[in-house]
Amino acid sequence: MDHGPRPPGPGRPRPHRARRSRVVGAFAEVRPTFMVVVPQLLSRIRQAARDRATQARIGPVFRGAEATAVAWGRHLEATQDDPALRPSRGLALRRALFDRLFYRRMRGLMGGRVEWLLSGAAPLDPTLAHFFRGIGIPVIEGYGLTETTAPATGLRPGDLRAGSVGPPIPGTTIRIAEDGEVLVRGVGVFTGYQDPGGDAEAFTDGFFRTGDLGSLDDAGRLTLHGRRKNLIITASGKNVAPEPWEAAVGRSPLVAHAVLVGEGRSHLTAALLLEPDAVRRWAQRSGHDDLAALLAQDPPADGLALAHPALLARLQRPVDRANAAVSRAEQVRRFVALLVDTSAGSPFITPTLKLRRDAFLSAASHHIEDLYRRSTP
Repeated sequence: MDHGPRPPGPGRPRPHRARRSRVVGAFAEVRPTFMVVVPQLLSRIRQAARDRATQARIGPVFRGAEATAVAWGRHLEATQDDPALRPSRGLALRRALFDRLFYRRMRGLMGGRVEWLLSGAAPLDPTLAHFFRGIGIPVIEGYGLTETTAPATGLRPGDLRAGSVGPPIPGTTIRIAEDGEVLVRGVGVFTGYQDPGGDAEAFTDGFFRTGDLGSLDDAGRLTLHGRRKNLIITASGKNVAPEPWEAAVGRSPLVAHAVLVGEGRSHLTAALLLEPDAVRRWAQRSGHDDLAALLAQDPPADGLALAHPALLARLQRPVDRANAAVSRAEQVRRFVALLVDTSAGSPFITPTLKLRRDAFLSAASHHIEDLYRRSTP
């Protein structure tokens, strides 16, 4: 009987570390021209470039290259509406310089022939989309579910909009319900579940209820705002979609997943699932050998809470940035930093590298309860 992947033993690398190196290395071997990816893979490729720059002691230079790539990606997006738009001379010069220093090498790491990437399965950070477009590898985003036979919407070359998953594909209609739920009707939408009793809840006026929250812009492009089932209703009756806050904190290279918590509570807290390799490198660079030693151990199934003062202070920065972008009622008062298995074989992670929120919150409930015991409203 197969009980899943074996736990890493002495001298054996953790599964998630081995997989990550193989996935990135596969680009150079396969040399694709087009590839379907998940956002986390793109984040790992960028982080690999950051790590190489830091090891070469040119981290600040690469940060400048990152900012330039994002600015260039935004410029290219703006030219879709105004083809006559020209970049500033400074931006054009920086882009040319960093292309020689970094961008060509990154394209080389991805096989040197990639013309387009198609991202799906999870929201793509707009800044990450601009970054890859800026280095010369544009990313197309799309949206769909099993019940819609995969794609229901998709961006097109010539109309890439970071943060949007595009307009409906031909033969498909998108409508937004009064409560913000995305409704889909079209040739790809399935006819019903095996149990007909579930169809009454699955369909409204012939439209399939996706369970996702979204909005349409003036051009009919869809932007997703989260999952309806993930809405948090606080004790005061405030409805909070956790995904925007979680995505903002998740941009930190030290965080693999952020989880907002607060259903029925007086205020919000969060669990930050750490990216072990990134935290270990940060700890070693910062001289926190005691923290690096903690990260070398295998965490328990429910996660290991790390209360290292320097780490918590470092994580407070992305938390503060995320809090600044939301209302006071949506801000997090306390968080816990957890070392948890976030490999593809983890019971908390889907094959597309998304977090199984309910499974994680159930296993780590005592960490959450401890946050509220220590919190003062």
